[in-house]
Amino acid sequence: MLSWLRKRLQRHEMPPQRRISVSPVRVTHDDKAIVLRQPNGAAEQILWSDLGSVSVMTSDGGPFEADLFWVLAHRDGRRGPVVPMDAQGEHELLKAMQRRLPGFDNMAVVEAMGSASDASFVVWEHGRREMSGAS
Repeated sequence: MLSWLRKRLQRHEMPPQRRISVSPVRVTHDDKAIVLRQPNGAAEQILWSDLGSVSVMTSDGGPFEADLFWVLAHRDGRRGPVVPMDAQGEHELLKAMQRRLPGFDNMAVVEAMGSASDASFVVWEHGRREMSGAS
């Protein structure tokens, strides 16, 4: 009943200022590996064949600092590269993961994007194909 008032008031609210910058971190991939390069030249890689899981880690640090990360883990459970979602090449990595990883859970990615707290969302696990929202 008061929705008209709520809409009128919301029109005058200023949205929070988001970071516009792109991370200096760069992620690349080819048919064999995913490579994360830091601005200082340090590099970390994981072979597609060694990939055990992919998660999205969220934090409550947004909107003024990075708050979404891809966490790539080895099959033996060791953490691999952690890729900020504003890293150069991240969008291309997402497309490659959707294409290459059977059962990649796009709905879990969407759920993670809506999180404003410290959380982790598994979007793919080796050997598990029946995840919801798979494309």
